Amino acid sequence: MTAAVVVLAIACLAAAITAAAQAHAKLIRKPTPAELSAAAAAGVASRWAREPAGQIFPATLPYYSDLRDRESAGRAGISPAGSCAAALDAAVATIARRDGCQTVLRASYADQLNGVVYTIGVLAFSSAAQAAAFLAHYQPGQSPVRGLRAAPFPGTAAASFNDAARQVALSRQDGPYAVLTVAGYADGAPAAATGQPRSTPFYAAGELAEDVGTPLGQPVTVTCERPEWSC
Repeated sequence: MTAAVVVLAIACLAAAITAAAQAHAKLIRKPTPAELSAAAAAGVASRWAREPAGQIFPATLPYYSDLRDRESAGRAGISPAGSCAAALDAAVATIARRDGCQTVLRASYADQLNGVVYTIGVLAFSSAAQAAAFLAHYQPGQSPVRGLRAAPFPGTAAASFNDAARQVALSRQDGPYAVLTVAGYADGAPAAATGQPRSTPFYAAGELAEDVGTPLGQPVTVTCERPEWSC
């Protein structure tokens, strides 16, 4: 009986040593390519929450006017991160929520002459596939304009810009983000009262959206030596 107990103790010790060795190996092993890829994707998708709003929406954004002059749009204000329902028209919000929209960040800019206002909205999704699914059903060219709601800011050039004043809408995808832009006249003139729609005054909308969206969609490099990554 004593011999059996000794053998059993040795077997248990061996099992414990094996389990400890396996656990240690898991702790010190390098991440697999799939794990690194997943971590990088998560890093891009969470960028909206990690970066300061003033970095996502810089104080000024450069653009070319319709005369090809280099000009600068000034930021009128940044809205607090809000729900997709609060920042989008009802029908568009329904599509966005269905495809996994997490939140919407909005900021408004006025062109150099303070005659045109642009509201730029960043819709954050968990993956690029979700953002693409939403944009596949979003129709920025419809009239009257529907989609991103205007963001007015009292005491600025964007004070009178409201939903009725939205003249044009654009959209683009940057990784897991859908970037929507609406533009109109700073005096709040309703789109229905301006006669024949004109795109020329709002020429810069695409450039401003690109300036905001491109940095958000940039790949993230996962480096185990850096403290923000737990490898």
